[in-house]
Amino acid sequence: MSADGTRHEDQRLGILACREALQAAREGNYGVGAVLVDPGGRIVARGRNSVFFPRFRSDLHAEMVVMNAFEARHPKSEHMRGYTLVCSLEPCPMCLARLLVAGVQTVKFLARDDLAGMVGLRKNFPTAWRRLWRRQEFVRADVSPGLRRFALDVFLLNLEACRRRLLSR
Repeated sequence: MSADGTRHEDQRLGILACREALQAAREGNYGVGAVLVDPGGRIVARGRNSVFFPRFRSDLHAEMVVMNAFEARHPKSEHMRGYTLVCSLEPCPMCLARLLVAGVQTVKFLARDDLAGMVGLRKNFPTAWRRLWRRQEFVRADVSPGLRRFALDVFLLNLEACRRRLLSR
């Protein structure tokens, strides 16, 4: 329940995603976190951006970390119907493509990413990718305005430092 007494469906998972995001930022990474829940609502994987720490790995965005963990633990899983991924920030192009191919049924994000977010650019995707999108839902999470702002603030904490690191590589 938020400060104004309103119940937000995704608040608990949003808080967990933000905890991961905050830890990522503390470690010197982009402040993004994610949580994957199964159809029964059980958390099956958590992750945070790990691009720079403990060592450089360009693919270790929060959503990728979560999907890597899930796929390693469930190699025989044939589909992701009923699974929901909650991430603190709107997926970038790489993460959105991975989530589409993986077939995660519902992807919810707390904060929009005006720099690299792809959900709002759906109509610009190639036809094959738009067809994949039909079986999935990418939406803003139902969280309090304060938590949504917190998610964005955590991402912005060391954004410039991370950008400078990338550009200096």
